[in-house]
Amino acid sequence: MSRFISPSDRAAELATEIRNVVWERWAEHWSDPLVREQHLATLVRTSLNLFDYVLKHWGPEPEVFNPIEQALLFSMDAHAAQAPRKTGEPYVQHPITVATSCAEHGLDATGIVSALLHDTIEDTSITEREIRKQFGRDVAEIVAGLSKVKSTDKSMIDRDKVLTFFRIFGGAQSDNLLRTILIKIFDRLDNMKTVDVFRVQKQQRYGEETLFIYSSLATILGMKHIATELIVRSIPAFFPDKYLSIKAKSDQRMHVYIRERTEIQDVIKKLVGGHIETKFIHLYPTIADYLDPVSKTLLQFETMPLHMRLRVPTIPDMYALVGYLHSAHLEMPASGITVLSDSFKDYVVSPLANGYCALTTTVSYRKQTWLLEIVTRDLEQQVDWGILSDFKNTERRKFYYTSILAFRDNFQDISNLRYADLKSLTSSAVADIHVRCRHDRIVQLPAGSTVLDLAYILDPDLGLYCKGAIVNGRFENPLYPLRHGEHVEVQTSDEPFIQENLLTLLRSRVAVEHYRDRVKTYFMVKAYELGREVLMRFIQLHQIPVEKLFDSRGEPRLMTQDEIIDIGVGKFTVAQVLESHGVFTPQGGLFSKPVIQIPRQVRSLYDHMYRMPDCCTVFPMVDREVVMQYFPDTSQAATLGLIEIHRASCDKLVHTRPRIPVEWSITLGPEMGLDLWVEDGVGLASKITGVIARNHLNIISLHADSREQNSADLRHIFISIELRMGEHAPVDQRHLIACIKMLRAIKEIKHINIHKE
Repeated sequence: MSRFISPSDRAAELATEIRNVVWERWAEHWSDPLVREQHLATLVRTSLNLFDYVLKHWGPEPEVFNPIEQALLFSMDAHAAQAPRKTGEPYVQHPITVATSCAEHGLDATGIVSALLHDTIEDTSITEREIRKQFGRDVAEIVAGLSKVKSTDKSMIDRDKVLTFFRIFGGAQSDNLLRTILIKIFDRLDNMKTVDVFRVQKQQRYGEETLFIYSSLATILGMKHIATELIVRSIPAFFPDKYLSIKAKSDQRMHVYIRERTEIQDVIKKLVGGHIETKFIHLYPTIADYLDPVSKTLLQFETMPLHMRLRVPTIPDMYALVGYLHSAHLEMPASGITVLSDSFKDYVVSPLANGYCALTTTVSYRKQTWLLEIVTRDLEQQVDWGILSDFKNTERRKFYYTSILAFRDNFQDISNLRYADLKSLTSSAVADIHVRCRHDRIVQLPAGSTVLDLAYILDPDLGLYCKGAIVNGRFENPLYPLRHGEHVEVQTSDEPFIQENLLTLLRSRVAVEHYRDRVKTYFMVKAYELGREVLMRFIQLHQIPVEKLFDSRGEPRLMTQDEIIDIGVGKFTVAQVLESHGVFTPQGGLFSKPVIQIPRQVRSLYDHMYRMPDCCTVFPMVDREVVMQYFPDTSQAATLGLIEIHRASCDKLVHTRPRIPVEWSITLGPEMGLDLWVEDGVGLASKITGVIARNHLNIISLHADSREQNSADLRHIFISIELRMGEHAPVDQRHLIACIKMLRAIKEIKHINIHKE
């Protein structure tokens, strides 16, 4: 093992080695030797600074220093001929600065070496194979993950950006994935320090990317200070027109903070009375406080709460201090402190997805709102630095690796992902929540997620048959929005939960994809069963021998599963499919062509395999001359394709597709809901209720909502009515049909729907 030499003792020797690598090749860019001497001195100084940080975190270990020193000289050699940066300094200064940031925050030798080499594949002739040979597989994997995807086709620029972003998640090892992301964040931070040397358009692009993507990644990894610095440096570039006004507002808020901080500290000290040792840390307002973390818009007209941290020795002291604060109005009525209701948040029991672990409460004091954050010294490090608080800690790295995987898993299918969508989804991930399920399993969800999101993430079948959940001991419906830290037990029913608007209500991309796939599978099974039923009725009607089409086990002999599904959705008739296999229906007698169409039975008012478009306002059970027709799915709906039900005379029907008769086979429950859109008129309400009464139906609830129509002066009313036949008796179909026919005859009623709950 070679003897360790301290960075200061190594300075003169290192300067000579760097000179030998870069001096002659620099002459192309800086002919003046004095300029080269200045750049050389800067490189030596920053290199020694890098080694000082390595020594601080890892001690005098030659096996740590030697590969870093080798990578330093390798990087200088690779970048020596490269054109200077826009700032005028040698390009290699950038990877050294990035590596120094990594070393300062405790990354290991593999991470620091990778940072020194992170631009070599992208900007020089060095290959991944050469890096693997000299520095090992891990370093080569990280450097490859940090290299851009560059297509020769200019039209692929947006796609290249998406693929470049997902390269950083390609690390096979968990630690490599974390190192790659951290290096990328420090790379962007160094670029943002000099962003003003670029043209305005590039400054804005860099600022936007940094706000939406890189500050969000830093937030997911708990790196609060780094995320804040990225935001502060991005706002002038991305919001140049609003920057000065926001800065002035932030500066004004700073003066208020300085004026008020001493007095609220003194009040809290009196409340505690010396029982808890409390250290006050001032978190001064910055322009980053005026940026909404999800939408990335500036909150120009809002007054941000003043933020103060209270550090105490232990976690029990944290809860005791909250008790003192919340009893201020009792213990010291004249203190002037008022705790805002529902403001207390416990992130110790349920830390946020980025590891944030503290108690917070919001109080009012002298007309100012203060957000008080209570931590211990150990928790404070994690609150401010996240994964960087202790990169050596295996459990901490494992926690943040899990957070990154949960974020990455929101992008299951990136084949059609646009860069704009990527930015939006990345920024929204900072608001993720954690909920607890059975056996204390913790699941990470996007903010605003519902019980249904959780169910589809846990299991697609659980999502399809979800009827709600027990949330903190209380039953909630499937669309109940979950909050951080809640305990959730999903409940199921025998009937699937399918609604046309669920694709817009689900917040998790994973849940959306699972919903699409599971509903499509469910409809395929239904269509297959329907196709078999129609096929069996057809061969009985046309006296075709069963053994021609089915084997002894009842499995189709000629037709494929897809063909039976096509019959089920009405894409083709049975006769068309049979004829494609050489089986023809009888030509003479009673069953001569055209072949009799087997009617389809619609058994449910809420079957989402069927759609009733507005073109001919078909009403179930009431309208008899109706047909169904298959319409290919041209949208992103979760169905096989839309089976539409029209009047037989509708001109929207396609002549080249089969028209299949519809039979209503619907059983009504004890209650029925109707929605009516009507033109307001004198005595209209009595007309409607009179029709219902004459048909022996009871109204159990009636709700009216008036809405002004944009295109005319007519006032339209939306009326929702709940009907019942009698106590516990189902609604009589004959009476309901007669009632709807009479309601349709009222000229003021423009449209009637059955509730689709």
